Amino acid sequence: MAWFAAPFLLGSVSSLLFIVPTLLPGLWSLRLGALFMTLAYGAGWQALRVMLGCRPRILVLLFACSASFMLSMLAGPTGLMHVISTTFRLTIIAAFHGFAALDLKRNVRIMTSARCSLLRLLCIYAGFHLLLVPFVLWMPAPFGAAPATVWAVTSYNFLVVIEVALFALAMIAIPWEQLAFQQQELILQDPLSGGSNRRAFQAWLDNDGTTCTHEALLMVDIDHFKSINDAHGHAVGDQIITAMGRVCADILYPPTILFRIGGDEFVVVFQCDGPDEMLATAQRLRNAFATETRMIGGGAVKATLSIGAALCPGTGIPRTELLARADSALYAAKQTGRDRVVHFPWGEEAPVPAPAGKEAGNS
Repeated sequence: MAWFAAPFLLGSVSSLLFIVPTLLPGLWSLRLGALFMTLAYGAGWQALRVMLGCRPRILVLLFACSASFMLSMLAGPTGLMHVISTTFRLTIIAAFHGFAALDLKRNVRIMTSARCSLLRLLCIYAGFHLLLVPFVLWMPAPFGAAPATVWAVTSYNFLVVIEVALFALAMIAIPWEQLAFQQQELILQDPLSGGSNRRAFQAWLDNDGTTCTHEALLMVDIDHFKSINDAHGHAVGDQIITAMGRVCADILYPPTILFRIGGDEFVVVFQCDGPDEMLATAQRLRNAFATETRMIGGGAVKATLSIGAALCPGTGIPRTELLARADSALYAAKQTGRDRVVHFPWGEEAPVPAPAGKEAGNS
């Protein structure tokens, strides 16, 4: 809360010193006004970092503001040092905006509307202050190094007030959007496997016009899962479901998606170049799952997977059709003994069992 309040307090002091330069003798009101203005922008950058969960960079802030203040102390009302001091101050303020924009862009998983608005605001003000640098000799203070005028001070304060208001609204909205995003993630997540749930799977089916492109889909069923639950209890069954999510996380790579669409039914979606790669991945999943679950329940449980595989052709088809073909292949896997991978190639009417020892790159 202290970081959030600092930009407003420092900016208020700066505006007061610019509006009433006679508060202090000589140039001290303008010098301190420029210092507090620079501190206010730097504090805004730190407040954003704190909101994003990053550590504030206090030393960078103090060094930049101290250097700017030292230059202003060496400068007179006119002359080369005054121009250098003003140019340095405008550059520092632009840099603070730029650093804030970079932190905002780097430290978010998803750009919500408030984040996008704040990012645009930071970029606009960074560009604005950089644009003032080539005209620093002619623009009146606080825009440049020329003598201050009423319109310049009024305009600058107006721009600061607009930025502060928009910055404050974004800083209030972003945590609420983040909370809503986290809640949405929890709604779409399966707590046992760590993958997505059936609601998320339906959203995936409805996405992108329901058309797949270069996607492989595996329909996965844990063999005799109900019997395992009945014989060993639901706690053991939960461990098996958890093991499924752990195996997928270990052997599959992003952007692979795991959906749990039923008690013991899963859908795995990933990108691949051809049926050989798809079947090799399915076999690795089946073998790794059998190994991972071997010690559950004191070694008394034998858990295996039946997998139906379907690969989207290069032209793309509805995802519902891809799902239907994988489901047919899964049915064939169950009917032919379970604990196996069955593929349903395009152009063939019957599913094709995959060789049990198939590895990546082999046919």
